[in-house]
Amino acid sequence: MPLIDRYAAGLILARPTANEPLFLLLEACSHGDWGFPKGHIDPGESMPRCALRECAEECGIALFETCGPSYPLRYYIPNGQFKQTIYYPAITHQENLQLSKEHQQAAWLPMKLAAKRLQHTNLRQLFRRIYKETWC
Repeated sequence: MPLIDRYAAGLILARPTANEPLFLLLEACSHGDWGFPKGHIDPGESMPRCALRECAEECGIALFETCGPSYPLRYYIPNGQFKQTIYYPAITHQENLQLSKEHQQAAWLPMKLAAKRLQHTNLRQLFRRIYKETWC
């Protein structure tokens, strides 16, 4: 396995409803991709702390509970660097969002619609795995 050049952390954030959980997706302004709240780790910051900070900064949600183990996703980014993002499944009851300037839209979606909106196959596969292991 190649050496990891960049590290990030994020949340697969669910909001319970009467029927099924809804998952938060954010659309990035820079490239238009939909994804979960995540971002790069700051020097000296732990992965869980990074996920908490990024979620609060990107969508205004700081109240949530993690509900499972962490899941790594490793991939090459366009500049050729190898990146690892650690995702934590989490639950919140907060519905209202306050988007950062990094994102142009947000959506709370059921699992199947959320998975369809994810453009990257590796992220879609990881999301389905987390869903099966955490919410089924």
